[in-house]
Amino acid sequence: MNRQLHRFALIALLAIAGFGCNPSPEFAVVRDIPGEAWYADSMLVFDVEVSDTTVTYRVEVDVRHAGTYAYRNLYVGRDVLNKGGTVYQDTAEFQLASPEGQWVGDGITGLKSVTLPYRSEGLRFPKPDTYRFRLQHLMRDEPLNGIHSVALKLYREAP
Repeated sequence: MNRQLHRFALIALLAIAGFGCNPSPEFAVVRDIPGEAWYADSMLVFDVEVSDTTVTYRVEVDVRHAGTYAYRNLYVGRDVLNKGGTVYQDTAEFQLASPEGQWVGDGITGLKSVTLPYRSEGLRFPKPDTYRFRLQHLMRDEPLNGIHSVALKLYREAP
């Protein structure tokens, strides 16, 4: 019995240590989609205050969707603006399921959560400023049903 207790304590300690090693994001905000019905004219906006321009940031998007979401992907228009105008703009396809139709990411019950890179390389900001990240769905459905929330996270990359 004592041996099982020691084994359990060791496993619990390793689990806690493993969670403690994950870096915390510099910025993290979640935008809920009311009623899981995302309208194309409803841009998701994230204002990020950047003071350190010497750092490269890894940017991630977390998409939380219902298991009943009708597609295996999500097309979005995205841009980054500051007071001077557009800093970055493009479109992206986020894969939410494998080609075989299996949801990727984590989750139980009816919701799945997928963490996706905003870009393959990190972002560096040209000057200290407030940067506005905007995301807009580009799917054909209006509204797009089944998207529960979208989060934006920025992490400092190691030099």
